[in-house]
Amino acid sequence: MDFELKIIKFLQANASPNWINFFQAITLFGSLLGFAIVFCILFVKKRKLSYVFAVAFAIASVANFALKMLIARQRPFDVDSDIINYGQESGFSMPSGHSMSAAFFATFVCFLCYKMTKRISTKALCTTCCILFTCLIAFSRMVLGVHYLTDTIAGIFVGVLFAITAILVYNRYIIKPSRKKE
Repeated sequence: MDFELKIIKFLQANASPNWINFFQAITLFGSLLGFAIVFCILFVKKRKLSYVFAVAFAIASVANFALKMLIARQRPFDVDSDIINYGQESGFSMPSGHSMSAAFFATFVCFLCYKMTKRISTKALCTTCCILFTCLIAFSRMVLGVHYLTDTIAGIFVGVLFAITAILVYNRYIIKPSRKKE
């Protein structure tokens, strides 16, 4: 954990006020704002998928909260007074809910992209953008002093796991049965 504190201290020591403002804005996309954007996109393109997305996100959010209570890891700014809480967070740290959300959103967007386009270059671009988005949210959580590196990695893992599970349920129980009726 000491190396993780050093990472956060390094990031904060080298971040200008403009960068802090930038990361405070970026991190919003790992919360309900990101949920609303992705839900609207899915609702317009694949209505049933948007419902699965919403239910799975609610379940993932409850699981994230339960994991935080179970693991009960203190936030970096609670452990080291040199770290500033730019994210105005409280409560426990692991796993990162914003990183989980970003990975969850990105996985669904990638799935939608793969379903709706045949061009390899478009799929590659979409995947790259989704990975960068997720990494940017995770990075923002460290710069803001509210999460350790391992918190963000755990959050990403949980987000991808829940998204893939939801997509498998969607493909198996929602898409397949409706195709059989046709």
